[in-house]
Amino acid sequence: MHISMQELNRIVKLHGIIEGHKEHSHAAPTYKDSPYLAEMAQIALAPRDHDIETLEEIIPTLWYLTECYDKMCRAGMSVKYYTPLLQAHTELMKLREYDSEDMEGFENCFYLAVKARNYYEPDDCSDLVAIVSGSLPDERIRELLFSAKENRRGFIKNDPVEKTEEYLAVIDKVEEKIDKAKQMNFCLEYWNLKAQFLFEHGILWRSPAQLNPGVMFD
Repeated sequence: MHISMQELNRIVKLHGIIEGHKEHSHAAPTYKDSPYLAEMAQIALAPRDHDIETLEEIIPTLWYLTECYDKMCRAGMSVKYYTPLLQAHTELMKLREYDSEDMEGFENCFYLAVKARNYYEPDDCSDLVAIVSGSLPDERIRELLFSAKENRRGFIKNDPVEKTEEYLAVIDKVEEKIDKAKQMNFCLEYWNLKAQFLFEHGILWRSPAQLNPGVMFD
């Protein structure tokens, strides 16, 4: 079964809903958009024949999902879609030739996938390397791996509990409670409320301020 026109139209509609909620074009989606992102993912990952047309529709959809979750600082979610995205790229490369723009997109996808996988803890990404091996030169794979890991190394530390299924299952409810409870729009209040509401779900979460004592936050 190929991707249907009805499914494509629904993806376009979901995209419009999510983008319509943003205050500006570069804004991240919020907890309010999670149901629409989940429905988009369900369509993109449905079992179907992967012909050229279908893959060319699935790839930008999965790319949009990874981009959205990365902007939401939810690497625990984005990593779920980078793997099928890379797989879709390698499948499409077997069906038609990739031009320079296609290859740039593929390499960028691998780079960001590695970066997301190293967001919380070091990860050698051997499974991602296995997917792209044969589609990218070994030397280029090593370059992208090194660059992504070095880029991530300088960032602040974040609590690895954020990539657990327990955390991901409740974070939208927590974000909604924070939205209703916060008095001011600054990070320390947000983190205090987040820790409080997550603890109500039995999750001990440490803020970036706790994990990065030498860094000043405001």
